Amino acid sequence: MKKYLTTIIALVVIAVLLGGFFIAKNAGWLDPKTEPTKDPYADVVTGPVFAFFSEENAFQKITGVESSDNGELLVISKTGDAWVSTSHESLSVISKNVNSCLNSMRSLNGRLTYEGEMTESKLLEFGFEDSTTYILLKLSDGAEHKVIFGKDNQSGSSSYTWETGTNKVYLVDKYQLRSTLVDAVDLLDSRVFSFEDAGQISRVNISKDGSSYLKLQAIISTEADVPREWKVTFPVERAGDRTTIESLVSSLTSMLVSGVEKFNCDDLGKYGLSPAKFQVSVTDPHKTSVLSIGDLNPDRSGYYVTIDNSTDVYTVRSSSITFTDTSLISFMNEYIFMVSYTQLKTVELDVLGRHYLLTYDATGEREDEKFTINGTNVDLGDDRDFRSEFKRIGTAMYGLRLTGLADEPAEKGELLCRIIYTEQDGTVNTVECFDRDGATMYIYLNGTYQGGYGNRYLLTSDNTNYGIIGTIDNLYALMGIEDPEAAGGN
Repeated sequence: MKKYLTTIIALVVIAVLLGGFFIAKNAGWLDPKTEPTKDPYADVVTGPVFAFFSEENAFQKITGVESSDNGELLVISKTGDAWVSTSHESLSVISKNVNSCLNSMRSLNGRLTYEGEMTESKLLEFGFEDSTTYILLKLSDGAEHKVIFGKDNQSGSSSYTWETGTNKVYLVDKYQLRSTLVDAVDLLDSRVFSFEDAGQISRVNISKDGSSYLKLQAIISTEADVPREWKVTFPVERAGDRTTIESLVSSLTSMLVSGVEKFNCDDLGKYGLSPAKFQVSVTDPHKTSVLSIGDLNPDRSGYYVTIDNSTDVYTVRSSSITFTDTSLISFMNEYIFMVSYTQLKTVELDVLGRHYLLTYDATGEREDEKFTINGTNVDLGDDRDFRSEFKRIGTAMYGLRLTGLADEPAEKGELLCRIIYTEQDGTVNTVECFDRDGATMYIYLNGTYQGGYGNRYLLTSDNTNYGIIGTIDNLYALMGIEDPEAAGGN
């Protein structure tokens, strides 16, 4: 018995020990202690690439900048408070843009890669010996500070830089490096159309392949907060669509130069600029600015352009030139005639052989409005009021609109529709539609050709689609009255 008791006690002890082991293991108490991971960048030293800017009044001392990108040289110098380019005489330098470039240089930092004597072997190792990419700052006291950009590192993501006369080499992100090199586009006013107040622009003319393409003219109110009214004067004279035209003006005035291709170009034809594909002139009370648009560049990211008829070729992003994809008719108010029904007295409607006289008495309260069609009052009483359905006919008639532009025909086709609107004050306006090709119709207002054609289905569609015939048939069907004109019409 004693033997069995000893065995049982031993088993209990083993069970307790095993249980404790697994508890400790799950809690991680038995895991070896690990040292905290060392930050791989903890010992990285960074510093300014242009050490010169740490000097007092560094900005004020700079009188010249020479920037070379693989041998392509840009030189600017300061005369008084103004900056001019001595390498590109036609470049108009904006002084605040120069300050932005200098700020980019001052903020350029790199990772210290080497510190020590700059021997010939070190110059070769980092690619400084034969490099033609550098920035040279010239100071008022005759001193110069030059930063050379050398080879790329092994991954190709960064480049080695060295300010001559120092013993430090830094590794700089290539994107930051590229943005620090001074490009002509960094110095000029990058706005293609630079107007102090775009709200005063009153004319936009666009030519295509040397011929007039679109002409827009605005009437600017002297009253504050009154939007300008636009009209199209070419290819037809029509009221303008203000939303589309203002969108065009906004895109033009926000267009930016994205690059400089060539100064003083002696062969504009090489860039599709002689003659230009498109030419856009924008006018306000003080000046007219002209943009000439040529070919797309090889990667199709931008168009070659000139500004104000100069021979300097720039690029603008292709995405910023959108008017070439906008139909001319979108710049116009395509609707032929529209007036409030409360101003109407009668409408004489002849459509596809049907004849209707609509009368309007809507000068009083809405509940007292009275309308008739061929002598029948459309408010039949006993909750059979069809005045809303009568108004749909007016909406359908106002829906006559241009869908395309075309020269006026030498001979008019068959008369499909004539609408004579007589207003309460005696004003009369007449809209006429003549067959063009079976599917479309030429449209006239008061005998004047409107510059294009509309779809014939505007006459024949059903009530849901606001066809003139469809809205009339719907009204008669709801009233439960037979329409004698429907039997005799087309």
